Amino acid sequence: MRNLNNLPIGKKFLLLYLLGVLLPIAVLLAFVLTNVADEIRTRELLNARQSLERVYTTLNMQFSSAVSLGNVVSGDSKLASLMQRNYQSPAEYYHAYINEISPILNRYSLAYAQHMIGLTLVTDNPTIANGGVVIRITPQVQEQEWFPDVLPADTGLKVYLRQQVGLANILQLCLTRMLHTGSPYTELLRIDLNMEPINSLIAKESSFLSLYLVAPDGTAVCYPGSLQNTRIADRSIRPPEPSDLSMSFGERSAMQGWKLMAYINDEPKNTNIRQAVWVGLLLGAVCSVFAAAMAFLFSRSISLRSQRLLAHMDNMTAENFTPITREAGRDEIGELTAHFNEMGARLKQLINDLYVLQLRQKSLELENVRAQLKYLQVQIDPHFLFNTLNGILVLSVRNGHHEEAEILRALSKILRRMLDSTRDIVTLQDEMEFVRMVLKIEQFRFGDKLQYDFDLHQDALSRTVPVMSVQGLVENACKHGIQSISGQGMIRVKAWVEADGTLVIQVRDNGIGIPPGRLKELQERIASPQDMPESLGLQNIYRRLLLHYGNSSSLTLTNAQERGTMATLRIPRQEGE
Repeated sequence: MRNLNNLPIGKKFLLLYLLGVLLPIAVLLAFVLTNVADEIRTRELLNARQSLERVYTTLNMQFSSAVSLGNVVSGDSKLASLMQRNYQSPAEYYHAYINEISPILNRYSLAYAQHMIGLTLVTDNPTIANGGVVIRITPQVQEQEWFPDVLPADTGLKVYLRQQVGLANILQLCLTRMLHTGSPYTELLRIDLNMEPINSLIAKESSFLSLYLVAPDGTAVCYPGSLQNTRIADRSIRPPEPSDLSMSFGERSAMQGWKLMAYINDEPKNTNIRQAVWVGLLLGAVCSVFAAAMAFLFSRSISLRSQRLLAHMDNMTAENFTPITREAGRDEIGELTAHFNEMGARLKQLINDLYVLQLRQKSLELENVRAQLKYLQVQIDPHFLFNTLNGILVLSVRNGHHEEAEILRALSKILRRMLDSTRDIVTLQDEMEFVRMVLKIEQFRFGDKLQYDFDLHQDALSRTVPVMSVQGLVENACKHGIQSISGQGMIRVKAWVEADGTLVIQVRDNGIGIPPGRLKELQERIASPQDMPESLGLQNIYRRLLLHYGNSSSLTLTNAQERGTMATLRIPRQEGE
């Protein structure tokens, strides 16, 4: 902040423009363009899915029409009778072909002309002659690509090379199926599909989507450009892997293994993204230039008037109190200018009151001296207290009051520790030395009524505890345990380390104990976040335990088995102990 205050106003506005305008615009623009690009990709993917589904539906409809045609032809009992008849002569067959078989097939061809280009019946009936749309099964026919390798299992949608008149071979789709399975002869139906609608449909979607109709052997039958290159008939064309999208035609046995694969063309998508980026950059540039112009105007408005005000301030140091006469505006700088003029007018008068100012300065210096003296007094007070105690101690020893001298010596040590110690954590050994001095003073108070006993294991003395924690428990035992009984009072302090490293400290008295209901209430008060005046000392010990050792530490109060109250501290092992 101090370095920022040292910058000129112009540089501050420049920094504000860079960090407060240009950087947020860049970040926002990057965020928006990223989301727009993601939205374009998502939209293109959705369009691709819809296009794929549209083509798939059309192709499936065409394939399904071919399957339906095959079912209709297979169910035609009249055609079955004509194909299974044993003709006595070729003339009899030709008569049946012209008058019955051909009209039936032509009727079917006309009904399904949109989806097919021809029907072919194949049979091994020896009384039927080759010709027209009915051919005999011969070794040459069996060697053709469309002919099933295994009858009747290898029937369904197939691809083969077809010779067009005067043209090269082209790829052709056909549907083969068995007819009249109860016939004594093998009868096969071949339906040649109309390839032009299929290729046209795939070409129609090729602007942003590359579609491949893939045969079970992995070769592409229809693909981008196949409509223009039908004469080439390249059987080696395979779609790239992997595919962005694909749909299978394997729901029907006739189309099992066939699938439609789609590849999204990146160019339209990239074009849209580039357009969005350019529009975003143009808008960002316009906003940045506009913000820069506004920042320049505001900076110039403030800096010019600030420089004029600074120049008049420099003149004031030379006791030139000429006011600023130009219109300064109504903003903060205008107000500063007005106040500056008022200050210049008053300064002349204040110079005449220099003597009063000097008196005020002397008064401030006097108050400063008094404050320093007060601070020295505060520093002296503890030393005065210790010196006074030492003086009383010397007099007590000189007059033979040795017991009183011992008490004064213990009290002096206690006060010195309370005033000089800056540690909040001490070893148990240091804490017990402090407890011994406290108990000596308490013995002076109670006389022979108070006795105490320590059972401290050696490994526990090096462990740390909050300062004045055990002392607080001992004082609490003296106040509420020993003071309330008429007989001999005993305070026992026991400390040991458990197997898991937990330090356990018990402070036990032989007082009257605490009623169960009162004991439960007291335990709740100790753990309460609210300050409880009656339990403030125990609350302080408990809170310092949690502060230094966490929730694994605890302070519990219980009634002893025989008589009295027992306070227990449990402190977990710390690192380095």
